[in-house]
Amino acid sequence: MKLISRASVRPLDVPPNAEPPQEGKFKNGIISEISTNWTKGIRSSFKSFRRTFWPTQPTYTGTQISYNMTRSLYRNDDPKANLGSGVCRRIINSSRDFIGIPRSATGDEIVDEFLDKCMSVYWSAEILAMYRNACRDADTVVRIRRDAMDDPLVSAEEWECCYLEIVDPERCVFYYNLENRRQIDKAYVRWEVDEIVEEAQVSGRAVTLPQVRQHVIIEEITPSTFRYYDETEGIWRDELEQPNAWGFVPLREVHNEFESSLEGGQSDFEACLPFIFALHDVMSQSLMAHKAHSIPKAKFKVNDMLSFLANNWPDAFETDENGRPIPGSFNGNISWKGTEILFMESEEDVEFLEAQSVLGDSKTLMEFIINCIAMTSEVPHTILMNLPVDNAPAEEMTPFVKKIVTKRENFGKDIQAICKMALAINHMEPVRIPLAWAEVTPAIALTKAQALQQDVMSMEVLATREVISDQTVRSTLRPAVPVMKSSTEEAKDATKNKQMPVSTGPTSSQSVKGSDQGKNA
Repeated sequence: MKLISRASVRPLDVPPNAEPPQEGKFKNGIISEISTNWTKGIRSSFKSFRRTFWPTQPTYTGTQISYNMTRSLYRNDDPKANLGSGVCRRIINSSRDFIGIPRSATGDEIVDEFLDKCMSVYWSAEILAMYRNACRDADTVVRIRRDAMDDPLVSAEEWECCYLEIVDPERCVFYYNLENRRQIDKAYVRWEVDEIVEEAQVSGRAVTLPQVRQHVIIEEITPSTFRYYDETEGIWRDELEQPNAWGFVPLREVHNEFESSLEGGQSDFEACLPFIFALHDVMSQSLMAHKAHSIPKAKFKVNDMLSFLANNWPDAFETDENGRPIPGSFNGNISWKGTEILFMESEEDVEFLEAQSVLGDSKTLMEFIINCIAMTSEVPHTILMNLPVDNAPAEEMTPFVKKIVTKRENFGKDIQAICKMALAINHMEPVRIPLAWAEVTPAIALTKAQALQQDVMSMEVLATREVISDQTVRSTLRPAVPVMKSSTEEAKDATKNKQMPVSTGPTSSQSVKGSDQGKNA
């Protein structure tokens, strides 16, 4: 029995047996000679498999992301684009940094304390990696796991909070329930592990390391069991099988800006990729032009070239018995070393030609391309160039803030699903928790705080004059204060508030007592 996983399917960029395009011929009405790598896409033209429940034939929809390409752009290790893909890391990391880690805002102190501890202490690195991988590769997979109870290095709190694991999407295949598309019926994960075939051998003072053999293990996860199939040996590993006491598949597919027509997410590189390649070309050409124009060229205006060479570079000629250069014996090799002085006739001249550099025009073009990258990636020029955010113009930050808010909404659903898994694992009610996010920038936080202060003061006046009720005030403030509970619970808890008296000066009794003490003194 052979289980199919994404990694076991050969990635295809073009249909099998397809003829490669030939240069100089018409291709879709465009001569391919004019086409450069600027038009190179990040998706393949062939979809090799389908991850949904419905079994259909592969379609040429161009929905397969090239993970090698997106990861290479992020690492900036592809020599074909590394002069332009240096901005790719900043494009992805800017979204990751500004999205941040949310807080639980259920109003239940026990649930909020538990989930805040999970997200802020134990899951923060994996949540940030989830943002990064999803924005870069369009999709990623998050798995929740729990350490063994007998692990001596795991505390009780750490065991309770579990831990997250990021799994590459090309190693996973999911099958969803027909009636409930959010419920996973079965999932397969492909692992490559090394198993010891022969133990270490000790011969005198020499130690031979254990001999290992790599095995491809296909893990089958259902709501009832964890099973493992050894693809290398072609057998089920029954000794590794374990029951799934949780009752659900503890994996979550995470999509960046899910698109139904693509049946998956979108990479943040897709829109700006042509401009990244264009930036690489301009940078490469500018550097080559600078190298060519930075060395000045000598221009000679002489009447007799051989006589001029013999007067200044006699070592390049053979000499006669009198030590004078023979005119026809020039070997073609001259050196500028030691020729600070040149001997010429009165009407002869020497000057240096310095070609005008093209870097000025290239700089203007590169600035234009960088602005195009900032526009298509929705990352402000200020953030792209690592400049202080406080100095960023409002017209740049407004689209970026909306982008971050949208990504928080999208990734918030995935974080809520993971939190529900953690609650269910710890035998707590798996509620969908509201999330509270920090403001994107301090300037926005200050503006919202000032607006909230004005709203509170206005509603306080209206409530004092009995124009609105306290319940209306609480309902109005609830969106601005996510941790606020229901109006009834807040009204009940508000009675416990301690009102500290405000002292504006000594009381009358203190004044009398002070005067009596003065008399006694």
